[in-house]
Order: sequence, then structure tokens, then C-alpha cells
Amino acid sequence: MPTPPAPEYSPHPTPLPRATNNRNRRKKSVPKITAINNRNKRKKSLPKVTAKKVKKTRLVLNLKWLKTTLKNRGFIDENLYKAPNVRLETALNYLYLFLTPDIIEDIVHNTNLYSVQQTGKSIQFSNGELKKFLGIEILMGIIKMPAYTDYWARKTRYPLIADEMPLKRYQQIRRNIHFVDNSFQNTDRYFKIRPVMEKIRLNFLKLEEEGEYSIDEMMIPYKGTKAGNRRQYIQNKPKKWGFKNFVRAGVSGLIYDFIMYGGDDTFRGYTFTDAEESIGIGGKVVISLCKSIQTKPAVIFADNFFTYPELVYILRNEYGIFSLGTIRNNRLRGCQDLLPSDKEMKKKPRGNSAQIVCNQNNLAVVKWSDNKVVTFISSYMDSHPIETIKRYSKDKRAKIDVPCPQVVKQYNKHMGGVDLADMFISLYRIPFKSRRWYLGIFSQLIDMCINNAWILYRKEHGQNKTPLKKFRLEIYEGLCKFNRTVIDENGENISKKHIIQKPVIERPTDCIRYDNVGHFPEIGEKTMRCRFCKDGRTTIYCIKCNMPLCIVAGERKKRNCFRQFHTK
Repeated sequence: MPTPPAPEYSPHPTPLPRATNNRNRRKKSVPKITAINNRNKRKKSLPKVTAKKVKKTRLVLNLKWLKTTLKNRGFIDENLYKAPNVRLETALNYLYLFLTPDIIEDIVHNTNLYSVQQTGKSIQFSNGELKKFLGIEILMGIIKMPAYTDYWARKTRYPLIADEMPLKRYQQIRRNIHFVDNSFQNTDRYFKIRPVMEKIRLNFLKLEEEGEYSIDEMMIPYKGTKAGNRRQYIQNKPKKWGFKNFVRAGVSGLIYDFIMYGGDDTFRGYTFTDAEESIGIGGKVVISLCKSIQTKPAVIFADNFFTYPELVYILRNEYGIFSLGTIRNNRLRGCQDLLPSDKEMKKKPRGNSAQIVCNQNNLAVVKWSDNKVVTFISSYMDSHPIETIKRYSKDKRAKIDVPCPQVVKQYNKHMGGVDLADMFISLYRIPFKSRRWYLGIFSQLIDMCINNAWILYRKEHGQNKTPLKKFRLEIYEGLCKFNRTVIDENGENISKKHIIQKPVIERPTDCIRYDNVGHFPEIGEKTMRCRFCKDGRTTIYCIKCNMPLCIVAGERKKRNCFRQFHTK
């Protein structure tokens, strides 16, 4: 075969394309594969399963705003609301109105059950120990130390706590305290604390006495990460991290109802109409808290987070409840076009106001200029009658009279109930710090019970009779020492070899001997032999047990058979 001709040599070969052109060609020819594209492809390849969206029928009001006065004003008869007929003597009895015996029994049962599930044996927790444990926690809120172990430490020991319970037993209870059976879990986000929370809430609902209520949010402090997105952050609150609790309270700070925020699971057990579903989470919170109001008509006060014109309309027409609150400018539904702007309001003298009314839907919007411009909406009153209030003037360096619309006066008078309750709780808050998020909520519930008990106590026994700190100390003493024998550790116990082991004379049964009721010493006519020790002779006997028991107070020998005989 003929060989193929050799390629001709050229002194000027054709230049190769640049490296950049090669890279460009590779980019065009080879598709770029990244992790993001892969994820997107995987997402597109999988069938997307979504729930069918139900169209919500939004409530649209036929609003006709006019510069006039509100015609259908609302009035509340104060005689409808009477103070609860609760007349108790001790602080502990007022606490038991909310922290009822069934709650205590449930906590004890679930704590013992949890210890069995975890370790295989019960810690033998009892009702008395739970009361003593709660009393210690309440006292820790008054006498505060950096760590709870400092109350038992040698250099910082605090006898009122350390003498009530050993440190190891306190830690054992703290480690095992539980409020629900973990073997029956559900989708409730507050499953761990829900039974106790609902029982305390129902006890709060039994005290309906006021006609004006404020609705606001209360933060339960918690900085841990175990709660997940149950934990919220609110910048303007003193305690910025924690659980958000929506509360309905009276002017006095008495808490009547509350709802824990849990995202989509917030309104568990509540039902709403289509119109109520369309007004946002703030409006649904107000409606949920208003459904538990027993005596109507009533008035609700709320800030601009909760207030909508549709909400104000629904409360009056569907529930028979008047409302008043501040409102944001983007929710005025066309009313802002008839009201002067904020710049125009600030140019006028301090205290000027403007009013727009829709008598067809019983809505009144009032804009008032003080230190800043604030807008109010109400369903039962407007700015009339306008009164005067005192405000400090920097120019005149004195207090001056400033015109004040009626809605502003009523709002300032009744809106601070939740903040007042929050302030009372923060003074001596139970320092129950733990990684388990539900323990912080439990301590807040106990503080709320004490707060309500104290307010009721003051109403019945006088406003200035018992301050909050003294009231909490009385609860501590009642929980730790009521119907219990107090052991004096400085006293000397008799050794077993000096105690009568096989008594000849019959003794009272244990249920009578240790019941701590009616055992008082009395002096007899003749000297008798002590029925507890082998050496004592005495004239003192117990009037209930009818047993001679000696008490020796000498310098060499000290014994108290009377106390030791009645102590287990």
C-alpha cells in the first residue's frame, strides 16, 4: 500500500485559541453543577404535597367617616360587678383558692411516676414535701443568692431554708418534679405543663368582679435554647427573652385569663368564624380572652398590636363587649385621609385633637397630640367631654393644663392592669432556673397565684395591712410549718438504751400520738414515772394522751421526752 503523504510544514502555524476561550467553551459545553442546583432539582423532582388553602372571607365594613360625634354611646352599670364573697383568715387559704389540692396531688403523682420511669424506683414524694419545696422556692425569691447551693453552703448557710430540707433531697425533687405522664404525648407544644396550666386558669376564671379589663402580653423569662421557637424575643420588654403570655387582667392587677403563645398551636381548643379568622393573630387573642368573660357588658382596653376596626366592630355587635385602644395608622381603613397628619398636629398647641366617627358601625377615631401623636379607636365613647390634665412644660419649667379627650383619660386609667401584675411578680420572682423550659412556666404560674391571692387578701383585710413581702413570708411559713412538728436540732435526743422499748402500760395509737393536735403539757398533783424514758420522774403529763412525760432543763442533763414522744 502507498504510504500517506507527510503533512506540510508551515513556518507560521495557526495560533491556538486562548486559554480564556477554552474556559469559556468548557463553561458553555459542560453544564455547571452545584449543590444548590442539585437541591433545587431534588425539590422539583419530588412531588410537592400541600394542604388545600381555604379562602377566608374577610370582613369588609361599609365605613362612612364623618366629622361629627358618636351617637350610640355605651354605658356600663357598675352595680353589675360585685366583689367576690371570699373572706378567709390566712394567706395560705387565699393561695389554695388557685393552687387547689387536686393540682398538688397531680404533681406528686406525676413526679413519683417520672422517677419510676427514669430510675425504676419512686422517690417517695408526698404532698407535705411538695408544699415544703414550694415554700423554699418562694423564700428564695425574697432572699436571693447567686446559686441555690449557697443556701446550704458552710459559709453562706441560710437556716430557714437549709433546716427545712437537706440539699440532696431538694436536688432530687428538683430533678424529678413533673406535671404530666410522658408516656401519653400529643402534638400540644405545651404538653409538659398544660394540665397544671389549665387547672390554674380555670381557678382564675372563678373570680369575675370587674367590668373593665386590659389585654396585653407578659413575658416569662427564659434564655435557654431547649424551648426551641417557643422562646420569643421582644426588644422593648425588660425581660427580652422568654415565653409570650397573653393576659387579661383588671385595673387592680388581678389576672382573670391567659393564653400562652405557641405559633400555629396558640389557639388550641378555640373556634373562630371566618370573619374572626381574617383579622390577624392580635384580634384572635382578644376574642379568645373575651369569650371567658361572664358578666356583660364589659370594656376591653388594648394597645395597637391587638386593635383593628373589624375587631372593635365584632366585639360590640357579636359579644356585647365595648373596646377602646390605640391603633396603627395603616389600619384606619381610609379614616387617615380625613384626619390631619402628624406634622400638622405637632405644629398646633399641645393637647389638640381631631375626631372622625362612623355612626353606622359605632366607631370613633380620635387623634391626640401630647409628647407625640397617638391615635385611638373606640366603640362606646369619643373625645367628649374634653377635660384638662397636668403636664410638665420645659419652656415654662412648670406643670401646665393640657386638654385631654375622654378616650385618652379612660385608656390611661384602665390599661395598666397587666403591667401592674407583671411588676408585682417581678419584685420577688421565684428563681427557678433550669434547662427544662417548662419549670420556668411553672414558677411563673405559682407567682401569678400568689399575686392574685395577695390582691384578694388586701381587698378583704385592708389595702395597707400586709405588704407583698410579708404576705409571701406568711405563705412560706404556712407551707413549711402548718400542721407539722418543728424539730429543734439544738435539743438532745435520748439514746435508745434509755428509751422504754417494751412499755407495760398501753400507749395511745400512732394516729392520735402523732397528729399534732391538742397535745398540751399540764402539771399534775403528784410525781410520776416518765412513760418514755427509764430514768425520769415528773409531774408533767399530756392532757390528750394522759401520759406522764418528763422535761429536764439542767446544765448536765437536757432532755425533752414530751417533744420526742410526739415526734416520729
